[in-house]
Amino acid sequence: MTTVSGPTSARQHGLADDEPVTVVFSWRAKPGKENEFAKWAKGLASAAAHFPGNLSVTVIHEQGSRDFHIIVQFVNREALQRWLDSRERARLHDKVRDIADARTAVQQRTGLETWFYVPAHAGETIKPPPRWKQWLVSLVAVYPLVLLFQAFIAPWVAGWPLWARSAMFPLIILTLMTYVVMPLVSRLLGRWLYTSS
Repeated sequence: MTTVSGPTSARQHGLADDEPVTVVFSWRAKPGKENEFAKWAKGLASAAAHFPGNLSVTVIHEQGSRDFHIIVQFVNREALQRWLDSRERARLHDKVRDIADARTAVQQRTGLETWFYVPAHAGETIKPPPRWKQWLVSLVAVYPLVLLFQAFIAPWVAGWPLWARSAMFPLIILTLMTYVVMPLVSRLLGRWLYTSS
């Protein structure tokens, strides 16, 4: 199986040091082992979700397909590497040998593109959320932040030079969107985002 592991693997795959990172592990269960693999994937997701630095875990599987996609998000490359090197992950991966076929893929993304990322090669079983859903979720997520910024922060910086006031808005909004709001919103709305309707 091809997995990202080892002390230098995250760096070798070009992940940024201080940005949120999303890793998509794509697996194919052996014929007749789909239910066992689903239970294994659920256990892996639970373990990753409780690991320090984890932002979210999503398991995507279309009924009747043997393909599974486990999407994990961590606060940065260092947190991801700790998970990849952990004994807990190694123990779980030892259990998958009898229920997974050899074909698997790993893809990584960092920064803002992690908000709605799904594996490009998985078009047979899943598709990225429609653009209108991405737009709507982003709008719903950013509006309260803009409202709070205007109510509580804008008055405090009203006397600042224009360039400084302008810098505060994207700095605060994008930071909160990337590290706090979008991981939470994408987790809560994950089922709706990835349905075809």
